[in-house]
Amino acid sequence: MDPRTLDYLLTPEEEEAFERDGFFVMKNALPPGKVEHFRTITQDVVEEFKRVHGIPMDRYHGVMDFIGQRDGLLELVDWYRTLPKVWGILGPDIKLYHTVGMQTPKSSKYTSNNHHEWVNWHTDTGNLTRDLAFGDYVPRISIKVGYVLSDLPEANMANFTCLPGSHKSRNFPLPVRDRLTDDAVQVTAKAGDAIIFDRRLWHTPTVNTSDTTRYIIFNGYSFRWLANRDNQQIDHFLHRASPIQKQLLGYSHHGAYGSSNSFADDLPLKAWIEEHAPQWAERWPAHP
Repeated sequence: MDPRTLDYLLTPEEEEAFERDGFFVMKNALPPGKVEHFRTITQDVVEEFKRVHGIPMDRYHGVMDFIGQRDGLLELVDWYRTLPKVWGILGPDIKLYHTVGMQTPKSSKYTSNNHHEWVNWHTDTGNLTRDLAFGDYVPRISIKVGYVLSDLPEANMANFTCLPGSHKSRNFPLPVRDRLTDDAVQVTAKAGDAIIFDRRLWHTPTVNTSDTTRYIIFNGYSFRWLANRDNQQIDHFLHRASPIQKQLLGYSHHGAYGSSNSFADDLPLKAWIEEHAPQWAERWPAHP
């Protein structure tokens, strides 16, 4: 693990915002050189996918199972500035279960007058909310890190859009679900910032009416026992991945049995935290 990780531990202010609002924006999660690097990869992957599948180049598109698309994405698995935010919230028994690289060009169909019609309010991970809800309460299970790779200083630039605080209820909190209303927050951010949010947060993509093509990478982290949302085509990484990267890529010394158990040799991240940031280990619940 990069020793600089200790400079980016989850702060009380970030934790408070996450619990209250369901998300927070981390400034400068990526330095400028890395922003350009990952933006170039995202553009290359998405446009290759569009060419292969005959998707118009001016159309919004996201490529899932993104992390294994290029060797240069391996370092994002355990990026030292954001991973401590993830394990600060979820603990050490985690993995990367879903990744998406997105490109959103300027819309050729929607304008500032009708962009609010292009919405898809949802919470993440499909049937999880339906199956695990207990009354109005739903457990967290996973979070996402959205690496913003384009400057998004204003609304209507395909901003990540959400209803702050809506992660506290399984029910959509507004009477109208097919529109953007004044309750919706279009999150503005600079290239290099990261939006870290709870999967239970009600959020939606929004249309891009600007001249800036929006690029973003979403890395989803969950507890290790959750089934992957992607095919996880990452075998080509494993020969050069670090032990912690292997854990986060879902590798277990015990096969499928290991995903629902806490064997020490499957949890190098836990060992690292216990050695270098033991104050966080004190927060973990004891095994019953």
